[in-house]
Formats: sequence, C-alpha cells, structure tokens
Amino acid sequence: MIDRSREIVELLAVHLADADLGRGTAMIDADALTLVRSEAEDRALRIPLSTIDQVGVEQEELSLALRDGTRMRLSTVNATRLADHLLAHCCTLPELTRTLRAFGSRRGQRTSRLAGAAEQQRFFAPLVDARRQAVRAGSPFDAIELFDARAIESAVGTTLERFAAERYGENGPARRALGAELTDLTEPLHHALQALGEAAANARAVPGDLRVWREWCGALKTTFEAADRVWLALDAALDAAMFGAP
Repeated sequence: MIDRSREIVELLAVHLADADLGRGTAMIDADALTLVRSEAEDRALRIPLSTIDQVGVEQEELSLALRDGTRMRLSTVNATRLADHLLAHCCTLPELTRTLRAFGSRRGQRTSRLAGAAEQQRFFAPLVDARRQAVRAGSPFDAIELFDARAIESAVGTTLERFAAERYGENGPARRALGAELTDLTEPLHHALQALGEAAANARAVPGDLRVWREWCGALKTTFEAADRVWLALDAALDAAMFGAP
C-alpha cells in the first residue's frame, strides 16, 4: 500500500534556485510540502503539492521543479526515500465514480430485467477491480500498471460475447449480430482506452514528471466517464434483445 503518512524529515541543506537557505526540516501532508529553516523557525515555506511538476534525485539531493519555474534542491540522509514519500502524496488517484450517471445507480438500470444490475457489475468489473487494487498499490506507477488498457479492453470484449451468448445460445447468426452491435456501442470506450494506454506509456517513460501523471489521471477519469455513457447504450440494447431467443 502506498505510504501517505505524515512525516518530518531533517534536511542538511535547502537550496532555492542558487541560494543556500541552510538546514531545516520538511513535512509532507495531504496538501503540501512544508519547509522550515532552522534559522527561521517562525517562518515556513508551504508548497502546495498541486504546484510541483517534477520530482527527482540528483547527486543524493531531492530536486523539485515547480509550476512557476522555481527549482529547489533538498539535501537529506536518504533523498530517494523522501522522493518516494513525496511522490506517494502527489500521485493520488482522482475520484472516478462519484459523478457517474449509470454506475451503481438505478439510473443506469432503465430496464426491469432481473439480470440488469448484475450485468452492469460485470461490465464495469475490469475498471472497478483495477481501481480497488490501485488504491492498495505499492507505488503510483504500480497503479498505472493495474489499469492495463489492453487487458481491460479484452475483458470487456469477453463480457460482451457472453452477454450475446446468454441471449441467443446456439443461434449463431443472432448471437453474432448482437455481439457486433454491442461492440459498436462500446467504440467510445475503445477510444478512451487507447488514450489511456498512450498516457500510461508517457507516464512510465518519465516517472518523476507529475505533469504526465496528471495527464494519465485525466485519461483515466475520461475512461470511466466513457464506460458510464456506453453502459446506458448497452443496457438499452440488451433490454431489446430477447433473452434465450431461438
């Protein structure tokens, strides 16, 4: 599980641009990195996590690039550990399901068929399972791996095939026709997953660049929203298909 506990770290030196501000302490919480100079304990520098664009380790120093162009270097006994701790706080998954119209709601079950709720759960399962595991991931980049776009698309495709088979069984032409219809309806999700895969590749290439992490988070949120819209169309198509038709 990603460690996001609050921790105070002793700093051997704080460098702001070319200025050496001396020794101090660093504290990371849910919203900010706070630096306190030993020579000015009554004055703290609070850096919102949302303004940190890059985190890295160079010559055993934690290096930071802020959105306004400011660069900082923090010297400590274990810069890599501090960098990992900071990244864990900066790289939090966005809220993915709260604003969805269909997922987990009766609005997403416009049908009276008994299987509607269970089918909705089966359709969303690859995304929901990945989200559940990502929350417990060991690092932010483990979370990226869990949302494997190709694996999710394959799992969704398998679910659609089973929906068609459950309705038309041995009736090959009808089964294939429904399967093709369901696949066409998922095209927006297909495009969203493609974009998610590209964003994941970019984030893996530069693990300390929080700008590409945030782009990946945006693509992930778009994927959930696309799945939500797609389900509304699938639900109507599944309702129209006669269950068990010969």
